Amino acid sequence: MFDSYLLYIRTSCPFCVKALDELQERGLDYRRIDVDECPEDFIYQLKDAYDHDSFPMVLGYDETYHSYSWIGGCDDLIGFLNGEREI
Repeated sequence: MFDSYLLYIRTSCPFCVKALDELQERGLDYRRIDVDECPEDFIYQLKDAYDHDSFPMVLGYDETYHSYSWIGGCDDLIGFLNGEREI
């Protein structure tokens, strides 16, 4: 488990809403970054940097090491939270 989570989302994305709901229902800390108004070049760079073409993009934050770890999308997040997927 991470200390908190960072999600890049599109507000109209049902998978983004599902990921946010999952974190809220579990009482976990998170920060969301809405990319709806971001320039397309930024979106492209974000997708390229994480080699992930869809939203949400979820990272876990470890306060001990002050670092983020890539989790993936909505299904990856839920699998991780349920202990079915390791990072």
